[in-house]
Order: sequence, then structure tokens, then C-alpha cells
Amino acid sequence: MVECFPTVYNVTQQKGYSLCLLVELIYSNLWVSPYSTHQQELFDIISKYHQQGMDFKQVSDWLNSNGYKTPRGKVFRQNHVWSIYKKKMKSLERFNREFDHVISEMKLDVVDYVPSNEVL
Repeated sequence: MVECFPTVYNVTQQKGYSLCLLVELIYSNLWVSPYSTHQQELFDIISKYHQQGMDFKQVSDWLNSNGYKTPRGKVFRQNHVWSIYKKKMKSLERFNREFDHVISEMKLDVVDYVPSNEVL
């Protein structure tokens, strides 16, 4: 249910106007998953090298040779790198969706009588 309250701009007027809009906004990015800085750094490195043409095996070898560990402190294997990349990309797709705005129950009310000493 939408409640509308008339707005009067000049108290000497004998009519007031009220515009009511019901706007429905749907956003998918109001919740952010808890992603640590280490996980974000790993994803950034993986996506950078993957976009440059390296496969996941080569990226895992690069991470191991540069002293990086998985979020659980293990040595990287190809499937770890692929899993990190796949899950974060899926998350980005889900949380970066856009929805159209919906405006419904739009109406303009004309109020015939407005008290002369009060502003509503």
C-alpha cells in the first residue's frame, strides 16, 4: 500500500498537488561475499596470467615458484587455480547483474481544499 501526502508550494493556492510513485528497485550487489585480501590477490594474479594466455597448470607453477600458497596453506595444483578462477567469475556474474527499474501505481492527485494557514 502506498500512502501519498499532498505538497503545497504556495499557501494562498486553493489547490494542492500530490504525485505518488511506487518504484521497485532490484539490486544483486547489495551483499558482498567475504573474500580475504589474500584470496583477492590470488584471483587477480590468476586472471591476469590466464588472460595473457597461460593455462591453469602454468599459472599454478608460477604461483608455486613465487612462494604463494593456497588459502589453506597448501601448494598450488592446476585444479586449485581453476577452482579459484571459476568460482570467483561465477560470483562476479551473479553479483554484477543489472535489472530494469519498475514504476507502478503512478498517480497524480489534485486536492481541492488546502487549509490556508498550514503547509502539508
